[in-house]
Amino acid sequence: MKLFKALAKPQAAKPQATVVKPAEPVLSAADTEQVLRALQQQTKTLTAALTGIRKQLEHQPYVVAELMRRYNHLIDGDMPMPVLGANWAAIAPTILFIVDEVMGRSARRTMLECGSGASTLWTAAALRKCGEGHVTSVEHDREFAEVTRQRLVDHGLESWATVVDAPLVDTEVPGLGTQPWYDLSGLGDITDVDLLFIDGPPRPTAPLARYPAMPQLLPRLAKGALVVLDDTNRKVERDITKMWASDGAFDRRVTFVKDVARSTVLQLD
Repeated sequence: MKLFKALAKPQAAKPQATVVKPAEPVLSAADTEQVLRALQQQTKTLTAALTGIRKQLEHQPYVVAELMRRYNHLIDGDMPMPVLGANWAAIAPTILFIVDEVMGRSARRTMLECGSGASTLWTAAALRKCGEGHVTSVEHDREFAEVTRQRLVDHGLESWATVVDAPLVDTEVPGLGTQPWYDLSGLGDITDVDLLFIDGPPRPTAPLARYPAMPQLLPRLAKGALVVLDDTNRKVERDITKMWASDGAFDRRVTFVKDVARSTVLQLD
C-alpha cells in the first residue's frame, strides 16, 4: 500500500537546464572601427575647440586693455560703443585690426562692409580721428540698418559712414548659379575700396552665403586691398577663403595674409 501511495503522489518537476546562447555582437568589427574613428575625430575637434577657448581667455586682458585704449583715443565724451555680443572676445581682435589698418601706416580710407554693426561705428570713429575717409555698409535687415544709423548719429559719426539698405535678391554667381545676395543698386559708384569686411549675409541664406562677395565686389577693390572674412572658425567660411584663393578663380590673385581670432585676412594683388 505504501508503494502505491508513493506512486500515486505527484512528483515534483525536475528543473530544466537553461541553455545560454552566446550573445550576438551588436556591431560588426567594421562598424566598431568606424565608431572608434568617429569618436577619435570628435575628441580631436573638441580638444581643438577647448584649446581655442583657453587661448581666448588668456588673451582677454590684453583685448580689454587695447579696446579701452582705442576707445579713449577715438571717442569724445562717455557715450558707450555698441556691445560686441556674446562672442565679443572673438570679434574684438578683428575690430582692433580694422581700426589699426585705418590709423596705421596702411592708412586705408575707403572701406566697404557686408553687414553693419559695431564695426561700422569703430571704423567711422577711426576715420574721423584721421580726418578723412568713409565706410559704407550694405545691410539686408532694414530695422538693423536704422539702428546702426541712429548709433552713428548718437556718436556724431553720420558724416563718416553710410548704411545702405540692400535687401537680399536672387543673384547670379559664377560657378554657383543663383542664390540670395545683397542688392547693390543703392551702392552707387564706390571704387578703390582699401578694405572689405564681410560679416554677412547670415549663414542660413545659402550653403555658401558669403562667397558672392568676392566675384560681385572685385571690380570695386583697389590694388592691394585687404579682404577680411569673419567667422572662419566655421568650416564653410574656411572653404570659401580656399575657393577665393585657388588658382584661376579670378583674374586677380587672392593670397592669405593671416588669421585674426575668428576672422581671416586676404589680400588682392
